Amino acid sequence: MNPYADLADFLLVHMKPETVLSFRATQEQHDRFYQLLEKEKNGSATAEEIDLISKFMQVEHIMRLAKAKARQHVHHQ
Repeated sequence: MNPYADLADFLLVHMKPETVLSFRATQEQHDRFYQLLEKEKNGSATAEEIDLISKFMQVEHIMRLAKAKARQHVHHQ
């Protein structure tokens, strides 16, 4: 049982593969993530900011899994 893969599968059941493939973080989210990484790198990130980095990375992992599965689905059509 892999909760990340399970969520990726759920997304594909309820969304078109093309919709999953088109998902992108906003520029604001992208910028915030890299700001947080810089703060972590220089040792000034708070515990909440480090937790947020972890959450960003978990979402990224789930979406990569979902997109890989969506590509397989589109490729086999």
